[in-house]
Amino acid sequence: KRREDPFRIDRCDASVVNDMEKSHLYLVRHCESLGNHENIFQGQLDLDISATGEKQLALLALRFRNIPIDAVYSSPLKRAYKTAEAVNLYHSLPIIKLPELMEVDVGALSGMKLDKAFADYPVFAEKWQNSPQNCIFPEGETTAEVYDRAKKALARVKADCMGKTAVITSHGFLLRCMACEILEHDIERLSDIRIGGNTSVSEFYIGKDGSVETVRLSDKSHLPKELLGDPNQYVVHK
Repeated sequence: KRREDPFRIDRCDASVVNDMEKSHLYLVRHCESLGNHENIFQGQLDLDISATGEKQLALLALRFRNIPIDAVYSSPLKRAYKTAEAVNLYHSLPIIKLPELMEVDVGALSGMKLDKAFADYPVFAEKWQNSPQNCIFPEGETTAEVYDRAKKALARVKADCMGKTAVITSHGFLLRCMACEILEHDIERLSDIRIGGNTSVSEFYIGKDGSVETVRLSDKSHLPKELLGDPNQYVVHK
């Protein structure tokens, strides 16, 4: 008996795939990087992917092989771009790099161990944990600046891909801001949005009229337990 593919969407389902009044959008966080493995703040530090990341990407590619895709957009940073290549493995589409999809510039925190960063910058740590919409990264960006970039990238993809299916591969904080814009249209609701886990997949239908249907958020069902990673990696531990 043929095993059903839980991620497949029939190319002939015009009501879903070819609805010219909707964009079908996937947000995919990058695979595990060397920075994730070492528990550091990476921001725009362009570190390569880890051995675990390579395994995650092999499974992500299989997840997307039978899903019809019209466009792939990626942050230019290695960890996101290699994730885009995995998504695109069975599709051979051009991958469009958008600098707006880069992770937050964490400034002085770049390359620091997470625990040390939280300990050395307690005001930042408190906002990161409790009011992320108000974060100011020391010598780096503010959340408002990241949110604005995410909003611009989302507008570009929606304009390009109305009636089409697009995949965006990017970073945890950037995608959190983008999901907040999709679901809430309000940066003040950022603390209500959780986008986490390497190669997590979030899926939406976004109507031309502004309507949103959420299919899944931060889904990692393509990964076995040993490849899931720590869901609380970026939580401030007191």
